[in-house]
Amino acid sequence: MRRLPPLNALQIFETVARHRSFTRAADHLCLTQGAVSRQIIALEDYYKFPLFKRHAKGLTLTAEGELLLPAVKESFARIEEISLRLTRQRTDLALKVPTCVMRWMLPKIMRFQAEYPDLHVQITTTWQHDVDFQLEPFDAAIIYGSSPGVDVQAVPLFEERLTPVCAPDLLKDKPLDEVADLVRHTLLHPTRDHRDWKMWLAKVTEADAADTHGIDAEHGPSFDTLDMATNAALQGFGVAISDLALIDEDVAAKRLVRPFDTVLKTGWRYYFVYPDSVAHQQKLNLFRDWITDHWEE
Repeated sequence: MRRLPPLNALQIFETVARHRSFTRAADHLCLTQGAVSRQIIALEDYYKFPLFKRHAKGLTLTAEGELLLPAVKESFARIEEISLRLTRQRTDLALKVPTCVMRWMLPKIMRFQAEYPDLHVQITTTWQHDVDFQLEPFDAAIIYGSSPGVDVQAVPLFEERLTPVCAPDLLKDKPLDEVADLVRHTLLHPTRDHRDWKMWLAKVTEADAADTHGIDAEHGPSFDTLDMATNAALQGFGVAISDLALIDEDVAAKRLVRPFDTVLKTGWRYYFVYPDSVAHQQKLNLFRDWITDHWEE
């Protein structure tokens, strides 16, 4: 059996390396300076080489110490993450959700919580549209893409269908009776490459023979998420390109209007996913079945 270095000493080594001082590391760890020093000496005895260079003004890592430090940090971070997963209460469901779908997802989560108050959904919002269950401490996630990926169980939620939207008051002075009228409006972009507006304009040009001359999809402010662009449209700053499922409630409440009927299907979808390794968990199956039954509400 291989003999590992003393793990407590490795933790102290990482703390000393971070603070570059035995004294500050001791204060952080609530230990005496002598106790910290003894642990580092024990670790150096194990490796048979020094890990720190001692100077009057503090400590620096030796070449060997610089090589060891990243491995120690990564290992303890991985242990901490796995421990969090193993010790999380069975009644907690850690869910990762892109910010752009929160306006659609939040009412559903609140209704689920009302029906199942003993299962606590912990929501983490992110600008990301994917998830890595090997590296991230989530039980499940909402993702967006052309496919759900591999090694996951997936429930398709809805396909992306894009169309222009704006605040009703925006049309009082500048009506949008036809696509060509967009030339007088500011286009709001949910991506930095402006691909959504470009694809929609290409569709109406080809399929509907609409006049798009003079409409420059390169111009207009860009936002980091579809939700941010939609919020800008709600405030009357321009015309956004948005997803039908995500703006349905705002359209029904007349906070937003759809000036055109043309809808672009991009072929991408939103999915509810969770790892194959936890597919047997009751909490996941309960939430999956509920969201499958209620996703259109």
